Amino acid sequence: MTNDGRRRAGRVLVAMVCLAVAGAAAWAWQGKAWLEAKAPQDTAAAQPRATAVLVARAARKPMPVRVEALGTVEAMVTVPIRSRVAAEVDKVGFADGAVVAAGDLLFQLDARVIDAQIRQAEATLAKDKAQLDKTQRDVERYSGLATRNAVSQVQVEDAKTTADMQQATVVQDEANLHSLKVQRGYYEIRSPVSGRIGVSAARAGAVIRVDDTLATVRQLKPIYVTFGLPERYLGELRAAANAQVSITLQGSGESISGGKVAVIDNTVDPQTGTIAVRAVFENANERLWPGTLGAVTVTLRVEDNAVAIPNEAVQSGQDGSFVFVVEDGVARVRPVTVARTVDGAAVISTGLDGTETVVTDGQLALRNGSRVNVKRLPTSATGS
Repeated sequence: MTNDGRRRAGRVLVAMVCLAVAGAAAWAWQGKAWLEAKAPQDTAAAQPRATAVLVARAARKPMPVRVEALGTVEAMVTVPIRSRVAAEVDKVGFADGAVVAAGDLLFQLDARVIDAQIRQAEATLAKDKAQLDKTQRDVERYSGLATRNAVSQVQVEDAKTTADMQQATVVQDEANLHSLKVQRGYYEIRSPVSGRIGVSAARAGAVIRVDDTLATVRQLKPIYVTFGLPERYLGELRAAANAQVSITLQGSGESISGGKVAVIDNTVDPQTGTIAVRAVFENANERLWPGTLGAVTVTLRVEDNAVAIPNEAVQSGQDGSFVFVVEDGVARVRPVTVARTVDGAAVISTGLDGTETVVTDGQLALRNGSRVNVKRLPTSATGS
């Protein structure tokens, strides 16, 4: 190759190297510009997204201490009406299921035989009283004759003995007559208590026997609600004079309040560990009916200044109950101890002081330290 050829080849090589260097510089500048434009977007994407949640404030307020149990409505007084004599029913003095008062005539029985026996006993008594008068006059006459030695003293004593025997006969007649009159009362069967009577088991014309159950009267006003409570509540129950009781009837769901604890049984059932309790309700409108079942709620006392939060704020984990507390837009896990739940609110014994804001909805998307976006903030935990 000549010298001119070598020079031309050198110039071409230099030109190619310059073009390569210029292309690399342009590519580097464009890459830097792209990275600078992309960097803010990547930084924003790296920031954690806030989770939308609903929250409520914890509150300090009086909260009742309640115990729930299953209860049964029972009549305070239940009296079976039984016959004490065998006789025919003349009259039924009530309508089935009617309200009766103490002393009302329920059944009138055929009393003709006992009435005849009473008249006979009265006649016997009258005869024996007349005989007693005669013997007493004999005693007086013999006593007067004895002072004149007209009769012996033995005759006087015999007359006194006869008078004494006749006096005993009169007393016996009076006792027999009284017994018959008492039996006469068995033929008019009257209600021993005020209440509501059931269906009559005998009608007019039926012949009943001794000890037959003819009907049942139950006192409904006032009335008992009987239930059992665990023995651990015995101390608080005894300390709570006239503890308030309400019952929600099974089936209808009707809630009736105004009951008061009236009777605490004198022993704890060793098999169930419960103690029987009776509450009394006035039942003026007879809304409680014997045999009805219901859910009983007993208010033992009211705890002042208790910490309460909505029940839905409480979550369960492997280590127990916890809540998410919102602090500066961040959700923090806070272990808590739930003492009880009352009317949709959880009473917290440990873990909260009543000033916190807790998450009530959206907990499934949260972790400890998650950022949150509060959508609603009620004034208190229980809506008060």
